[in-house]
Amino acid sequence: MAFCNQCGAQLQDGATFCPACGAQQGVAPQAAPQEQPQQQPAGGSFMDQIQNTPDYTATMDPADIEANKGLSILAYLGILFLVPLFAAPQSKFAKFHANQGLILCIIGVVLMILTWIPIICYFAYLLDLVLFAYMIIGILNVVNGKAKELPFIGKIRILK
Repeated sequence: MAFCNQCGAQLQDGATFCPACGAQQGVAPQAAPQEQPQQQPAGGSFMDQIQNTPDYTATMDPADIEANKGLSILAYLGILFLVPLFAAPQSKFAKFHANQGLILCIIGVVLMILTWIPIICYFAYLLDLVLFAYMIIGILNVVNGKAKELPFIGKIRILK
C-alpha cells in the first residue's frame, strides 16, 4: 500500500500523481533537517535517565562537528565556555556545547557561594563532585562527536 509523499493520502500501486493533491510521486520531497533529538528508549531506572539523554548529533553538519571539536571541549572548563561561543558563532555544535558549559558554569558559581554557608557547605562540596562528573561527560561527548544533552540539566536552553 503506497501513500502520497505530500499529503499522505492512500495511492494505488504504481500511481505517479496523487489523486487528492496532485503531487508527483516517486520523488521524495526534500525535507528540512530535523531539529528534534534522536530519542533514546524510555527507561525507568536512574541509570537509564543518565545514559539515555536526547542526542542532537543527527541534526548537525558532520564537517561542523569535526571542525569545532577542539573549541567545544573548552566549553566545559568554566568561564572558557565563551571561547567556542565567540570563536565559532555560526557553529551549531559549538553553540550547543557552549550552552551546556554555561549552565555548568552558573551551577559552579552557585555552589561556590554555597560553600561559604557553614552547614550547607558539605552538601555543596558533594555537588561539586557531580559537577565535575558532568564536565567529564560533556568533554567525552565532544571528543566522540556527539551533541547529547547532559543528564537532568541538558534541557535548559540559555543560548539560542
